[in-house]
Amino acid sequence: MSSKSLLSGHASVSIDGTSKKSLRSSADPLPPTLIVQTNSLPLEDLKSRFLDPSLLTFTTNANGAAQSYNIELFTSSSLPSEVFDNCFDLLEANMSGSYKATSRGWHPRKKKEEMKHPAMRYLVLSADNGVESTFVGFLEFMITEEEGSEVIYTYELDLLPAYQKLGLGKKLLDVAEEFGKRVGVEKAMLTVFDSNKGARRFYEREGYDLDEISPDPKILRNGTIKPSTYHILSKAFWTDDTEEEDDGEEIDSNDD
Repeated sequence: MSSKSLLSGHASVSIDGTSKKSLRSSADPLPPTLIVQTNSLPLEDLKSRFLDPSLLTFTTNANGAAQSYNIELFTSSSLPSEVFDNCFDLLEANMSGSYKATSRGWHPRKKKEEMKHPAMRYLVLSADNGVESTFVGFLEFMITEEEGSEVIYTYELDLLPAYQKLGLGKKLLDVAEEFGKRVGVEKAMLTVFDSNKGARRFYEREGYDLDEISPDPKILRNGTIKPSTYHILSKAFWTDDTEEEDDGEEIDSNDD
């Protein structure tokens, strides 16, 4: 099975979302069936099984004016071309400078290929005035594997400048995290550029910490410490304490 190298700071993944690189040993060859099965589901099944409907529509009040919003899930293949263009243009406007500041650089063609990966999913946020919807931003994610762990990995989270600092990024992140929890992955992960201090503070407020696979600073020959240009953050969904509590609970077979 062919694989694609993705730009967001983690292992190459195959078309079903599994990783080329895994910590599973030859003595434990079990495939990551959760990833394969989830990424093979049709869009309507993804929506019905893993989205929380209560999180998809909401209203905010800014400057005394109420504004309604909708979040819709798409696969890379079902994302309308004009919405894909909106996502890419917004990403390029907001983040191409940060990409250029790293050794990875900004490569529009490769980025578009990544965005069209068969296992990529999109949460698209729109503002609704009762007559028409206006594109506001998006969160791009994948159910995939990182160093042997099944995770939901956020690739991009971008909002139009006029809609930033309104709590909308958190709304998108909440939907993605709930999606991951319902799938049953171990944790949420993402990459944040070192230059994007505001984004890092935002994710840390949301419970993300530096992941163990995040690259370490480099120590140059003259002793100078050169920090990494990006960091990998993660947020565990299931803890040992939670598992112990679950083990001790009586399960009602009639409880959905």
